[in-house]
Amino acid sequence: MGHIRSNERLRRVSLLVALVATTVTACGGGSGGSVETPAPPPSPPAVPATALSVLAGDPNGDGNQDGAALSEARFNVDMGGMAVTTSGDVVIADTGNHRIRKLSATQDQISTLAGGGGPAPEVGVNFADGNGPDARFRRPMAVAVDGAGNTYVADTGNNLVRKISAAGKVTTLAGKPGVCGNQDGPTGIATLCNPSSIAVDKAGNVFVAQGNSAANAIRKITAAGEVSTLVSKASLYATARPGPWGPTYYYDPVLLGTDSTGTLYAADPNDHVIRKYTADGQATLVSGNATQSNEGDSDGTASAAQFRTFRAMAFDAADRLHVLGPDNTGYPTIRRIASDGAVTTLFRAKSCTTQTGLAVGAPGTLCTAAQLAVKASGEFLVTEYGYHDGSYRYAQLRSYTPQGTSTMVAGRPSAEGSEDGQGSSARFDRPGALAFNPSGSLYVRDNGNMWTRDKGNNTIRTVQADGLVRTLGKPGGHCTAVTGMASEFLALSGPTSGYLRYNGGPLATDSAGNLYTVHETLVLKMRNCEVTLLADLTSLLTTSTYIFMGNNASGIAADSKGNVYVSTLKGAIFKIDTNGALTLFAGTVATIGHVDGQGAAAQFAAPGYMTIDAADNLYVVDGLSAVNVKVGPTIRKITPAGMVSTLAGNPNTAAGYADGPAATAQFTVGSTSSGETASLAVDSKGNVYVTDPVNSVIRKIAPDGQVSTLVGQLWKNGFAAGDLPGIINRPAGIAVRNSMMYISMPNAVVQVQLP
Repeated sequence: MGHIRSNERLRRVSLLVALVATTVTACGGGSGGSVETPAPPPSPPAVPATALSVLAGDPNGDGNQDGAALSEARFNVDMGGMAVTTSGDVVIADTGNHRIRKLSATQDQISTLAGGGGPAPEVGVNFADGNGPDARFRRPMAVAVDGAGNTYVADTGNNLVRKISAAGKVTTLAGKPGVCGNQDGPTGIATLCNPSSIAVDKAGNVFVAQGNSAANAIRKITAAGEVSTLVSKASLYATARPGPWGPTYYYDPVLLGTDSTGTLYAADPNDHVIRKYTADGQATLVSGNATQSNEGDSDGTASAAQFRTFRAMAFDAADRLHVLGPDNTGYPTIRRIASDGAVTTLFRAKSCTTQTGLAVGAPGTLCTAAQLAVKASGEFLVTEYGYHDGSYRYAQLRSYTPQGTSTMVAGRPSAEGSEDGQGSSARFDRPGALAFNPSGSLYVRDNGNMWTRDKGNNTIRTVQADGLVRTLGKPGGHCTAVTGMASEFLALSGPTSGYLRYNGGPLATDSAGNLYTVHETLVLKMRNCEVTLLADLTSLLTTSTYIFMGNNASGIAADSKGNVYVSTLKGAIFKIDTNGALTLFAGTVATIGHVDGQGAAAQFAAPGYMTIDAADNLYVVDGLSAVNVKVGPTIRKITPAGMVSTLAGNPNTAAGYADGPAATAQFTVGSTSSGETASLAVDSKGNVYVTDPVNSVIRKIAPDGQVSTLVGQLWKNGFAAGDLPGIINRPAGIAVRNSMMYISMPNAVVQVQLP
């Protein structure tokens, strides 16, 4: 079988009067349509009542946050199956978070039943038995519960079946971690392969479904862990999948469930039928006809009924079977199968549209329903996800009556968009890099999801100290028009960047109010709302020496004298002086490693974002290529004379998380799967702050090198305002001015009153 707090309060920033009383001047002074529109005077500043608060936007969305179901709880967008316990709790496979979550019987709290840790490795296992949060799972796709309060988990990515006792202790019932196989036998010998659906009968026998290009077996596991093959091939026909050279054929796993007597049922997405099985594996057709090309969505008697595919199945308290699956339009339906196999559609999704072949719609329309359970009351609990412009944004639980009336149960919808406005009324789409204008407004690169280069906002916003958000080049905003190389300046990235976009492009400002960014190998400057080319690094980065990192500029900073520094993924950092002269400042193109020293003698492992302090010392995120060249992530420091040293981190240690002395601290500075990497900021006291979008924390490096975690809680994704450390979600950009820190995260800019 298969938050954010709603009363988010705007917090005004405690800044100097001169900081809040003026608007951005970098875009002023142009001619014609490029003249900045004056902003209304901001309200008097006030110190935030709490250390962590929202400045602008709405931070609702995905995550793994526990707490009050309606206001705090968050889920990963990749949700697995659900099961209802005898006490009324609902156990949920939070697949993308590698956790098993629980909704209380009163539906007011979400907690984590078992599983913890950070993101699972892209390959290999993520496995550990233990109590509650000490256990580790890898993409668990389904759960089942027995009458004694035990939960059984199809731990799909680890090729295991796990058991969680009523007390929360996790043990391995069957399979070998990371071994995909079909060997029958006792614990320690038997193997499973990608178990994806699970059910348990009254005797404690557990059934799991598998699938591959040859067959889709149903395996049986006794309470003692003895594994046998109940059905070697559940389907008669394989499902055709289109491919570039014609269709390929695959036996998708069936969906499993048991009724109150312990009888096993299977919804077959290949043959488009419902079957049930005897204890020795003999199948009986319950509903539908197992013939080729028989899919449809017709109701009626058992022999007349038609199904397409299935997403979930669940029994209610009266042993009536229900299935969730698409109709002929591709939009979800919830259908009931009577004891005689007759099928009735209870309700269908409504007001759906289609994006990239997927049904999408507003919450409560059933358009994105993915999983199903039936509560004791007879209402249906459904998981739905939010999909916007090519990416998944959130998941939530909703309750539906048999008539289709819906209410939200848990998980707050995200609120992405491009609207200007005040505080929480403004909308962002995955904001990234931040930079302060000398007058006090904050520049925010707002470019949307990295995988949707043709979508997103593709712009730069400004946020005033009172939370007022405006857009560059938009009537009523800073710079009513951006001229020159505007498209390159505002764009997410160029056509060859691939996953090397890193928060949509860095930003930097100088004391004169000029704004800088990079676009692949181009260094761009905006002055008086006009964008010009400052430097082209193409010829300098093109080399016959092979290095897997692209010819991309990756970070930018400007010092107090107006010199501009540009880091590149190929290991070199360049300097552009006030006369426009371009020289190598540190490192060498296509020489990758970790060596401290003067100028070109130093080596970097794909440096990224940068920042600069009041003494013009440059700080650089290093180690973006750590996975490939085995150089651990570090934070490097470069003096104005070009002397490179290691501020914190161990280049001989893999990416990780460890606070403490500089030499033993560990950092995680990026994820190629998300394109998000660490950003830097430095305060007037010499503290350096590092965002960690993988672990959802902000690290602090004190002047003595001691590393600590200032904001966020390790491996907790969401948002909780209030006292530090709070909870944040995948922090991207960061900026510090006076005693305030600003952080961009989906889809908001939040602020921190520094201690």
